[in-house]
Amino acid sequence: MDNVTVVPMDIHKKFSKAVALDCHGDAVDEWRVDHIDKDCMREFFALFDRGTPVVMEATFNWQWIADIAEQSGMDVHLVDAFAARKMARNMSKTDRKDAIWLGKLFLAPAVFPEAYLAPKAVRKMRCLFRQRGLLVKLRVAIKGAVHGQLFRLGVVVTDEDATDLFGRKGREFLKDLELDADERSLLDQKLEVVDHLTEQIQVLEAEIVRQLGSDPAARIVMSIPGIGVIVAYAVLAEIGEIGRFPNGRALAGYAGVLPLDDESAGKESPEHVNRRCNRYLKWALLEGVTGAIRGSARLRGLYQRVRARNNDRPGKARVAVARELAELVHYLLRRGKMYQENAPARPGSVESKIATDPDRARQTTLSARSSMSQAAP
Repeated sequence: MDNVTVVPMDIHKKFSKAVALDCHGDAVDEWRVDHIDKDCMREFFALFDRGTPVVMEATFNWQWIADIAEQSGMDVHLVDAFAARKMARNMSKTDRKDAIWLGKLFLAPAVFPEAYLAPKAVRKMRCLFRQRGLLVKLRVAIKGAVHGQLFRLGVVVTDEDATDLFGRKGREFLKDLELDADERSLLDQKLEVVDHLTEQIQVLEAEIVRQLGSDPAARIVMSIPGIGVIVAYAVLAEIGEIGRFPNGRALAGYAGVLPLDDESAGKESPEHVNRRCNRYLKWALLEGVTGAIRGSARLRGLYQRVRARNNDRPGKARVAVARELAELVHYLLRRGKMYQENAPARPGSVESKIATDPDRARQTTLSARSSMSQAAP
């Protein structure tokens, strides 16, 4: 179709509504493409010339459609669904109008809210990390159910019995409990699920370690205090391509650890962070704060300074350290450098001059002070 400029798609669970637009934003044709057969989607994209832009919202199921579009030679673009809908809040809503709106946004690049189209390799990393997180949450829930069952039965576990109910000593304690057949069956079922989830988590973690072993970026990220294997993998997976962030502040904002000012009519409200962020990356950075405080005097000093100024809001200190971690990740990855606790002095600075030629630097400093004292009234 020669007169098609862009093909916007409104994606649903079972079908997609597509409308072909010309360069003026007028509809040329429209289709309903069912999701029941992927060949239908391939036949649909075959209608257009290679390189034709395709626009779709970054919803929960865009990946497979984008993959088929790329295989068909289409130019795929993702839209921030929240931002697009916010701009269309006063418009009537139908599948056709939603698709046309996405196409018109694409034709206005100054306001087009494009989202990051993560490559397949990045998406696979994210799926692996998020799968581990899901299994960990399930294991925590089952462990909580075990504690709940013991509380319901009036069983109190002291430190002398076991500090970790699911460790070796704790398992022996649970094994020796005198329970009736029904309660024992319920408890054993929960413990079997915990053991199975633990095995699956270990398999995922072994794969994470294997992948990081051949990634030079992982060694850079793990050189930062507080960032271990799992956090490093999460950071790399959720960031994707570090070049898409112009600076560390942008990365911190994407991670939701950048405090935002809130001022109106001369009145200032407490700073807050943006809730619309990558929550997985935010978790990873906040997870690394405890280790960073322990392992780095500089980061510990930052935490203590912010903590002293905000006694009523201790979480701000953790967010401040998490932001520093985000900016360190950006700085080190962009330059390909390992973290140094005491970084070398910047070329041309006073510290650099003192390190290279202390006698000359001392004479220069004394001369400058003398000139200032003579110039003073």
